[in-house]
Amino acid sequence: MSAAERWNAKYADWHEPGLPSGFVMDQAGLLADCPTAVDLAGGAGGTALWLAEQGIETTLVDVSERALQVAENTAAERGVPLQTICTDLEADPVPTPGQLSRLAGAAVPDGGWHAAVCTNFLHRPLLGALREFLVPGGIALVLIATVENLLVNARPSRPFLVELGELPELCWGLETISFDEEWFGQRHEARLVARYPS
Repeated sequence: MSAAERWNAKYADWHEPGLPSGFVMDQAGLLADCPTAVDLAGGAGGTALWLAEQGIETTLVDVSERALQVAENTAAERGVPLQTICTDLEADPVPTPGQLSRLAGAAVPDGGWHAAVCTNFLHRPLLGALREFLVPGGIALVLIATVENLLVNARPSRPFLVELGELPELCWGLETISFDEEWFGQRHEARLVARYPS
């Protein structure tokens, strides 16, 4: 089963996008200076829709056509613009903004976005290329559960978890603004806010 088939099956019964990431919403002050944003592997669009509702020109990228359909339907209902792109971000090599633009058949900035969001999706080559999705001065917001999470939760399994202290190193080329690694409720997470130097 391909990644697209697997995730389409997961989202088959979804009709609502789910809640936006509290971590991303907590960065509203930083995001206020970001006219464009991309939500990478953003699923059914809970966070992307919140970004769009802040007046940010938002692109949602995911491998699941079904998830993107839920996001598009909700965006239409709420009357907010949202661009979606269906592609596998685990492809080798990782797609570039220019390639995403061609897939979208619409204008996606070749130079990148002012903010790039990636929550609960670990693909190390993508995080290593995150700066390529950003304009100089752009902000990256990344949240991934850590291996400590296995002390309480069986899922996500270890291949989808970062080691302690690993996340800033994965997002190389970015300057750390803040990095927190602790229990947030019942989940141990690494949360990184970083900037692509001007």
